[in-house]
Amino acid sequence: MFRISARVVAVMHNDTTPIIMSPGSIIDPKIFNADKSDYETSESMFRGQDPGLFDTVNVKHPKLRTLFRAQKKLDWDENEVPFGSCNAEFKSYPALISDRMIATLMWQWETDSVAARSMYAVMAPFITNSELARTWCKVTEIEFLHAATYSEIVRNSFDDPRAVLGQVLEKVEALQRMQVVGEVLKKSYRISHELALGMRTREEDETYDAAMMATVAFLLMERIQFMASFAITFANANAGMFVPIGKAVQRICQDEYEIHVQLDKYVLRHELSLPCGKAFMARNRDLIEQLCEDVIQCEFRQIDCLDFKNNPMVGLTDQMLKDWIVWCAADALAVLDMRPNHSVPRTTPLVFMDEWIDVSKIQMSPQEEKGRQQYKTNMLQDNLGDRKVEYDF
Repeated sequence: MFRISARVVAVMHNDTTPIIMSPGSIIDPKIFNADKSDYETSESMFRGQDPGLFDTVNVKHPKLRTLFRAQKKLDWDENEVPFGSCNAEFKSYPALISDRMIATLMWQWETDSVAARSMYAVMAPFITNSELARTWCKVTEIEFLHAATYSEIVRNSFDDPRAVLGQVLEKVEALQRMQVVGEVLKKSYRISHELALGMRTREEDETYDAAMMATVAFLLMERIQFMASFAITFANANAGMFVPIGKAVQRICQDEYEIHVQLDKYVLRHELSLPCGKAFMARNRDLIEQLCEDVIQCEFRQIDCLDFKNNPMVGLTDQMLKDWIVWCAADALAVLDMRPNHSVPRTTPLVFMDEWIDVSKIQMSPQEEKGRQQYKTNMLQDNLGDRKVEYDF
């Protein structure tokens, strides 16, 4: 049985008189909680005692360990794919095609920058479970990789990437598209840091609600908004345009869909099985429903801004894309036992997305272009222990 018991420390002053101190008085519990005693008993990942030892003895969430290891195996680099050929493509294609692709990339770059900077920064003060802390920290690292990939796409695809960077920050539409999720994260960020500063407690409903709402916001961003944006990138690649960008974004999509979305879902599913999670839903169901609808409407407006109705892409119309958004929203809300306020398609509206989401289904010919890794790393495991294997040569 794994327990941390309270200890006392004798500190000798010049007069040799010992002063009895508890472990908690030596270092602030917000830095290291030496008095933590709920390693075995804590149920909620947000309402336990402040973190102490990083604990792999009491494995309460094997799914989180699986996701962490899977993310490590999906190892890649932002420079695996050469983007030089895209420079000529952006110059040669009609403005409608190039501008639409640029607008898509700009939003992806901005939003992954938000995810990289905000995920662990928002969630760290809330988290009291070691497995979740490590997994979300790893996911945040990968969001930096995603943001770096978009930055490299811009750096290699344009003659003056600094000018493009300036244009990114001027795109009001992209910022408005992030506004709904951004407002939730802003509030959760404030509350999490008030918690870290001792201005509020974990037992307060508002504190728990902020942690859960941030998790919901991440799920909606990653399952709905990112997937809507990926559809435009992959539709271009399907038509033979900006294929290197499509290949790099495919790796990003794999991370988001196979790891990040599953992490969001698992956290919500687990917490909602607890009394505190059920109470959260009773307090916030209407708010979540409105949040999801606002995200959907943001995506619909983006489709209108890119003029898909009058200028559809090959294999992608405005209605197909809107149906895809609702389809993704239905999957996100299912974990909350909710449905979007829209007619959900009976089957996937974008069949080609299934192929792009599964990396193994689309392979490049080495004769045609320099391939990126299609494999996972760190797959070898030492399972021999102390045993020796004799080889007869």
